[in-house]
Amino acid sequence: MNELRIGAVDHHRLHEHLFQPDRDEHGALLLAGQQLRSDGGINLTVREVHLLSSADFPPGVHGYRQLSAASLARVGNRAADEKLALVSAHSHPGSGTRTGLSHDDVAAHEAVFPHLLDITGADAVCGVAFGESSAAGEVWRRDGHRGSLDHVRLVGANLTFLTDGATEPTRDSEARFDRQIRLFGDQGQARLRGMHVGVIGAGGGGSILIEQLAHLGVGQISVVDFDRVQTHNLSRIMGAGDRDARKQTKKVDIATRQVRRIDPQIRTNAIDGDIADARVAAAVLECDYLFLATDTATARLVANAIAQTFLIPLIQIGAKVESRPSGEIDQIYTAVRPVLPRRGCLACAGLIDPQQLQRETATPEERRNQNYLGTPEVIDPSVTTLNAAAAAGALNVFLMSAIGQADDDLAQHRITLTREGTSLATRVVTRPDCRWCGGSDPSRFARADLQLLPCRPTVAAARRVGTIQRLAQLARRLRS
Repeated sequence: MNELRIGAVDHHRLHEHLFQPDRDEHGALLLAGQQLRSDGGINLTVREVHLLSSADFPPGVHGYRQLSAASLARVGNRAADEKLALVSAHSHPGSGTRTGLSHDDVAAHEAVFPHLLDITGADAVCGVAFGESSAAGEVWRRDGHRGSLDHVRLVGANLTFLTDGATEPTRDSEARFDRQIRLFGDQGQARLRGMHVGVIGAGGGGSILIEQLAHLGVGQISVVDFDRVQTHNLSRIMGAGDRDARKQTKKVDIATRQVRRIDPQIRTNAIDGDIADARVAAAVLECDYLFLATDTATARLVANAIAQTFLIPLIQIGAKVESRPSGEIDQIYTAVRPVLPRRGCLACAGLIDPQQLQRETATPEERRNQNYLGTPEVIDPSVTTLNAAAAAGALNVFLMSAIGQADDDLAQHRITLTREGTSLATRVVTRPDCRWCGGSDPSRFARADLQLLPCRPTVAAARRVGTIQRLAQLARRLRS
């Protein structure tokens, strides 16, 4: 499958430029990250939108407009410098829910794309024709493969897919989902059945998310966790029992068992590991949606980076009981925090504590040295109903997004004060210099490069680094 992903903010700007009141054809050049897929296709993630003036997109010899050599050289050279793919985009005025590449579009690709592959050095170049609510395109690969663009994915409060409109959307009318289909239709149910959702953390909150995703009929669920069930987990983990605690069953295995019990047709991927490891992070990059249900600073850092670097929507959930020094409960709240392209970034919101991050990445010896007072580790209270409240809020955001019924305000971060029953939306913070979602050149936004994630290296890579360090030490001793 070949897919072009673009954040809703960038798409809105692009759409307004392409479909102006003059109803003329307009164009743009997009620069995108490149992610090769396991199915042999490619994901292109839009990082920059370069809107073209009439001079850069003039009428051609036969009346249709074409890209100027100057604009191709200018943006193509930037693509080469930034190691990004180039995507040409133009409008088909008058096209609504159906559009397609014209003969002239294809001829232009054949004349220009081989040269663009040489100029940019990218794995692929792409050309897209947009209708008002449709898109058609093709992707040329450096390896010689030439294929159609399956769809354009708009990543915002709603997940929207623009296709050429030539095929009817898949429908799903399984009897088991009858009551759900009455709410959002068989096309909505088919959308859920076609989705791949990742859940990072299979503990109290994560196990509830996984159970409800299975009941919703999501087609594929990937579960990430490295931990085992213990007796003190049994009040919170859905599907776990005394036997699991005695055997210390892996949490991912309990999640897999629970999903299969609910709906055997769902494909499950049990990923036994830590999201901070590069191998594990790579395993969730083809998910359509992610949930973060573990409250470590390291997991927040990596999951937020994945969301912004690969344009995968993420929802972080949490439940917190805050106490005064006297031990009296001060506040109880749950949190639901959607993370979308350049919106809701956890780093911009100050939700990745650098001190906690440093402590989590320290060695056991370093932790002992840091804890010079010898105070015991603080174990926060955790109650299944609080986890359930946070999970339900996140799942409703996901559901409305998946079926196209989300209001834009649903993408805000929300805190629910449990004792008061009030819900507060927090102010959206976006820092232009943010390492993950910012617009500056050093930002990793939409670069779709696994190497840019803040992960621990694989074991093999770590061994190579260790070997190099030992050789360097030996060389220094020999020189001295």
